[in-house]
Amino acid sequence: MNSRVFNAAMLDFRASKSSMRNIVIMYVIPIIIGLAAKIPEFTLALTMVLSVFAGGYVFSVHEKSNSEKLYGILPLKKSEMIMGRYLYALIIGIISAALAIVFTLVISKIINYEYDTFTILGVFALAFAYYFFAVGIAYPIYLKFGFSKSYIFTMLPMYLIFLAFMLITKKVPNFAGSLQNFFGFFKDHLPLIPICGVVLGLVFLVISVAVANLIYTRKEI
Repeated sequence: MNSRVFNAAMLDFRASKSSMRNIVIMYVIPIIIGLAAKIPEFTLALTMVLSVFAGGYVFSVHEKSNSEKLYGILPLKKSEMIMGRYLYALIIGIISAALAIVFTLVISKIINYEYDTFTILGVFALAFAYYFFAVGIAYPIYLKFGFSKSYIFTMLPMYLIFLAFMLITKKVPNFAGSLQNFFGFFKDHLPLIPICGVVLGLVFLVISVAVANLIYTRKEI
């Protein structure tokens, strides 16, 4: 890995220290709700959903401090800055996924909850893919319009998923039967569930990197 890309990611982590309190709260909320509702799977999903906001805080910090100008004087290419920002998002995603799994297992132990492996793996796969799907949509928008002007679009990925689901249920004949066959296949091939979630998430990330690079390399700093 290019050391300058790594250094750009570390610069983002140092910049995000000022938002650490908010990030910690975002990880505590799913634990509290999961314990209160006695649904560990909810903690797993909510941890990944809220981590999208943690991944976006870096844009807010840089915008408030006007530190984007710093990238213009650093020996750093725009493409390297983009790769560093997405490396930051990738690390946040991996850390969040690890914490989400730990939180879920600990809560299950505390409340003596016997979870279903298929359900846990399915929720993990969907939540992991959603994180990178959401980041993949948000990052190019933030880069193009700035964080404060486009923060309202943070929930756009959820709306897109809901719209896609509604269209699929209407267009696909015997959707319920197809969904049952889909679940049946993965119940027989459990290891494929997290693999598919991770691969899908990384595909979203790669596509977003390409889009963000096109946007940012043409942007005047």
